[in-house]
Amino acid sequence: MDSNVVKKSEIKYEKATNILWKVWWFCWYLLIVPSGITALGYFIFRFISNDFYISLGFSVLTFIFSILFFYKFYDKYRNDPVFLNQTNNPTSRIHILFLITIFSLIVTPIFVLIDPSDYFFELLPLISFCVLYLIVFYYYYFKPIDFFNTSIGEFKHSINFSLASKQLYNIVVILNFIIHILFLSFLFNTKVSWLFALITNFSFYFITLVSTKKIRKIINDSIKENKIFLKELIIFHKKYSVSILSLIFVLLIQIPFDIIGVYSINYEIQHTLIELINAFFLSMMFFLIYLKIRVYLAFYYKKLLMRLPKNEI
Repeated sequence: MDSNVVKKSEIKYEKATNILWKVWWFCWYLLIVPSGITALGYFIFRFISNDFYISLGFSVLTFIFSILFFYKFYDKYRNDPVFLNQTNNPTSRIHILFLITIFSLIVTPIFVLIDPSDYFFELLPLISFCVLYLIVFYYYYFKPIDFFNTSIGEFKHSINFSLASKQLYNIVVILNFIIHILFLSFLFNTKVSWLFALITNFSFYFITLVSTKKIRKIINDSIKENKIFLKELIIFHKKYSVSILSLIFVLLIQIPFDIIGVYSINYEIQHTLIELINAFFLSMMFFLIYLKIRVYLAFYYKKLLMRLPKNEI
């Protein structure tokens, strides 16, 4: 009887200790360290620019970057880790790419609300995106989806970097980075570039989650049941690539009309018929390129599926 009481007391003590350690590591990695780096960054930026709002803007950007970067170190203390759990990679790949982009874009309206009369922070969406998107590359290194090693129960990278760099689902991540930079660069003068990109990313975040929900469930069930799911993984690669490419081309297609629309409303600029026709044809050109790539993707992944051995389908 006494031994049972002692064991229960030890279990309670161990649980309480674990909770306290988790609270401590949470505070350390997600509050104390990022806050310290942010405070240091503020004084550095203030020394460089001597402008309160610019220093504050970059300090908030530094804080967000620090939290996202150090989360990986805190992740190992969670019961259900996000980035160290190598079986939820398809889902985390979607969350990371879109949420990092969304985080980088919502920084701007915060500072517009602080002082909308004098500071529009036109370049802040571009700067914050360039900085925070590095987190995507960083975490994708830890969350590969090239193939699943059944012997150790983890997703792994391709055999070498050259092979991984040729995979379309990896290429679109880099293309997404480049096109967002171009989009925010062309539209920064409109002062609402962040809004257009934010709406587009929110929309495709939802679309990607919905379109891949069924295949992600099959993959997760196959992992639990120790079944082969190479066919399903290739289908996920296809759906993921198509979704990100669609996001990229929607941004490209809307660039001419965003520029014309915003300048017409904000600056009362009357565009000529030639300018409107040029904008239409530029968007049509992007749309036709998109259709051509979609056809190529359909044939490319169809060939991959046809090459699979029957025992792996």
